[in-house]
This record gives sequence, C-alpha cells and structure tokens, in this order.
Amino acid sequence: MNEQNYNINIEKSILCSIFFEPQTLQDISKVLHVEDFYLPPHQLIYDAMLKLNKQDLPIDEEFIKRKFPKVDDDAMLQILAANAISQASLFSYVKELKKDSIARQIHLTSLELQQGFDTKLIDKLNLLKEELESVDGFTKLKKDSFNNIFDKFDIDFEKVENVKFEYLMDNFLVKNEITMISARPGTGKSLLSVAVSNMLLIYKTIEQVFYIDGDNSISTLKDRNIHHLKKQHGTKFRYFVGLGKSELWQIINTLKKMDLSDALIVFDSIKNFINGDRDKNKDVSPVMEILRTLRNNGATVVFLHHQNKAQKDFTSDYAGSSAFEEDTSNAFTLKRNDDKNALILKPFKARAGDLQEIAFSYNAHNHTLTKLDISYAKQTKEMDEMIEETIEFLKSSRNKPMWSELSKNLTDLGYDKEKAAKVIKNNEDKLWKFERGDRNNQKLYSLIETSTTTKSKVVETIYEDIANSAPISPTTPRTLFLGTSENLEMDTNSSDNSDKSKDTLYSENIAPITPRTFKIGIYEGLDIVSDKSENSENRNIPPASQNFPRENIDTVTQSILANSSNKFFLDMNDTVPMGAFEKIEMPTL
Repeated sequence: MNEQNYNINIEKSILCSIFFEPQTLQDISKVLHVEDFYLPPHQLIYDAMLKLNKQDLPIDEEFIKRKFPKVDDDAMLQILAANAISQASLFSYVKELKKDSIARQIHLTSLELQQGFDTKLIDKLNLLKEELESVDGFTKLKKDSFNNIFDKFDIDFEKVENVKFEYLMDNFLVKNEITMISARPGTGKSLLSVAVSNMLLIYKTIEQVFYIDGDNSISTLKDRNIHHLKKQHGTKFRYFVGLGKSELWQIINTLKKMDLSDALIVFDSIKNFINGDRDKNKDVSPVMEILRTLRNNGATVVFLHHQNKAQKDFTSDYAGSSAFEEDTSNAFTLKRNDDKNALILKPFKARAGDLQEIAFSYNAHNHTLTKLDISYAKQTKEMDEMIEETIEFLKSSRNKPMWSELSKNLTDLGYDKEKAAKVIKNNEDKLWKFERGDRNNQKLYSLIETSTTTKSKVVETIYEDIANSAPISPTTPRTLFLGTSENLEMDTNSSDNSDKSKDTLYSENIAPITPRTFKIGIYEGLDIVSDKSENSENRNIPPASQNFPRENIDTVTQSILANSSNKFFLDMNDTVPMGAFEKIEMPTL
C-alpha cells in the first residue's frame, strides 16, 4: 500500500484484465466496489462493466461507448493500452487496490474526527480497521480445480436424506432458518418476538435466546416488564439493549464463532446493523451474509424490519433493498386488529415449511401468545355489528329466511352489500347453518344452538385469579382479553375498564371474572381433561412457578364444550402459565 493511498497503474491494469478476461469480473466484483477506484473515469468504466455484466451483455469497448456515452475516450484508450495482469497475480492486485481504498476512507474519517468528537466516526473507524485486517484473508482466484476440494464440500446423500425438518411454532417459525417479520412502526413486532422467545424457552423447544435490540430503550423494557423474563430465565435469555454500534458488532462477531445449535437470535430491527443505505444491495448484502453465517452455525434467526407507508400506486411488503427478501428463507407481514386485540401474520415468502396466515393475541401480563381463529382475528367492530344484527334477525324470523333476506336485512341497515355477503358466508356452520329448501334448492338459514352440548367445535376456557402475580405496566389494562376461538368473546364483570354486557356479543357464552383476572387459554378442537381421567399419562406441563410467582391462587375451570378427540391433560390442582393451555402446535417430543 503506497503513501498516497492510490495507484493509477494498478487501477488501469485491473480494468484492462477484465476487458481481456470478462469472466474474472464475477469474482472481482465480490471484493471491489465502484468507489474503491480512485479516479472518477475509472469508477465510470468499472460501473459500466458491472451493469453490462448484470444485463448479460458483452464487456468490451464498443458496448461501453454505445451504452455509456459519458465514459471518457482518453481514459478508455489508456486502459486498453495498459498491461493486463496474469490470472496468477490478478487477485494480489485486487487486494492491493482494496487496501488503498480502505486507507483513504480511514484518512478522511480521521480528518473529520479532528474537527470534532463524534462516537459515530469512532465506530466507523473501528469497522474500517476490521475490514482492512480482513483483506488478506480473501481467497485468491484459481482457474484450476481439484476433485479433493469438491469432494470435501459436495453434498452427501445420506446426510441430506436424514436431515430433520422441524418447526419451532407450526406453520410459522421453522428451526434453523432465517425469518423476516416486517410491519409498520408501532404494530407490535418487538412484543411478538419477545413473547415467542419466552414461550420457546418455557417449552424448552430451544435452549438459548440472544435478543439484540437496537430500537428500544431500557425504560421501554421496564415499562413492558420485559426484565422479568431475565429474572425468570437467567442466562438462557440474553437481552442486549442500549449499546453502541461497536459493542453490538462485538456481540455479533462473537456469535459468528459459536456453535448456535438450539439457539434463537432476534435482530430488532435490522436497520440498526446496516453500515450504509438500506435501499442499496451492496450495503444490505453484507448484513444478510452475517445472518446466513449464524444460521450455518445452527441458529434460528429472526429479524424485524419496517414497511414503507402505502402509496397510491405502490405497496411493498418491506422497506429497502430486494436483498432482504432474496437472502431470507421465510418472510411475514404483521398487522394488528385492535378491535380483537389480534396480531395477524401473513406469509409473502415461504422457502421452507408450510407457512400459513396465523393470528395471536399478545398477553402483556406474562409475555405469551394465544392463538386465535384467523377469521375471528380479522373481524372489525362493523363486522361484529352485522353478526349481531343477523342473529337478532334469525331469532325474530318466524320462518327460516333465505340468503337474499339476510343480505337485504343488512343492506337496509346501511351496510355494504359485499361486506354483508362475506359476514354471512364466513359464519356458516359457526353461528348459523343452512338447509336446502324444496323450492329452487334455495338456502334456508337458522341459528346454531349454543348450549353446552351443541356447538360445531370444542372450546375449553380456563380462568385463574392472578391478584398477586407479576406487576402490570401502567399502560396495560387491569383486565386483559387474551384469547378466543371462533366468535366467542370474553367480558369483565367488575373491572373498571370493562365494556357493558349490552355491548358485548354472545353474552350467554361469557363467564364473569374479577378485576386482574385473565383468560388463560382457548383453542378450537382442544379438550382439557382432568388428571384423574384414564387418559392422563405422559403429562409434561410446566408449573406456574416457572412463569411468575403466584400466591393464593384459586383455579376455576368452566367446560363450555367437549366433543373432540384431541386431548390435552391438566391436573386441576396445578397452576400453569397461559401458554400451556393454548395449543400453539409446538413440536411433539
């Protein structure tokens, strides 16, 4: 590396070599970027070469002149007249040019730092020095190949055949893959990820969590009571927050050297780990390469990302470079329906696993998730009103009304015709049923009985008094609606912030609960049976003490329905965290 931190002859020789051997550009482009060349004319020519290569066009003088008229003719002639470098030596010249480029950046950053102290500049200097030290580790280009090298890295049939595909959470989180979750700010990405981390540790599905938080502050963690998870799980729950960029990268570089089998790593959010512009592939790709390294070390990687605000003529599932989607295994968008306290995940990339649209409610009191019926999770207040109006119409009808009569009832009340049709269709065999009439085979509708012995699917509800459990955040309601199946809702009887019963649907299915009492779990198709039953062997339910300390707990169970063959065993004398009662489709051990 020379004292001037550039060498014009090396730049010309490298560009000349690419003209004579265009196939070398594929490897050179992995090391050299446009700004690594010192002279602007050389930057233009190298940029033109990269663009021609991307378009599968010839890299020669004629195409560059035709496609890029701004390229300087004199600079082009000087390059073509330069000495091309042999294949054996070419990579040595490439590394030398890269060192010069990094040295120039270090010099300019040092000059900026002399003008005034700035921690960002110090972080940048440290990253540049690390990059400079890594240049000598670049692999030299080789034209020849040897079978022993190929044999070393080629796939092994038996090894691939025996690979075990495993979900951490069914139809959502696949083990040892990279998953992106993108959403608008304030949707609940962080809360969802914390709850997932907590539940996987509770169920011992994973052994270690590394949560790297670049977005939130320590005060936010306290407000959300996330620090209680540290007390609960100890060193199994590593949470890093409020750190500088250099400190975060020290953690990441340490993780890159570790065996990460059975570990979950969360990046919250990914923008904090990009050194450059999130819209440019060249700045995003190095970060995604790090995520792949962590995955190859055995980790399951989740990174949170932002969505752009929807435009009139354009919507995007995520913000920034296409490299985010290209280099991830699976990707979801996250939306929230406040009317149902629902977080709705919709897959837009599914490379690994059978991913499905899935919904949860977040339980702020103990950082867990309750799985919701997807149709219920998407319901709005307007849809609830249409359901209530339809139920009242069916109750008051002397004869079984036809589809057209149900639809007309809703449209006469001012509701949109298409929305009305959707509500009627979605709740067939849930809240109402139909039979075929003798006349024109028309549908005739009637309500489904809601007694304890008749319902299309099983719902089992557990209530537990948690008056002496973990503290509630000042922003958290004292009574939480934490789960549902189909169209069953829960109301409070005496909480300060409960709704009046007249505003709540299906009041005959609502169990009254006291303040600071919460609904432990609901799931369609799930039976909870006493430990005294004949089917109560092989239980493995974690006690409540593994979640938060409790005192004077009285557990009351109300069996609303029971007609399913799926059994989930519960000792009525046990108290367990909410997640144990909700069938989140954890893998069978």
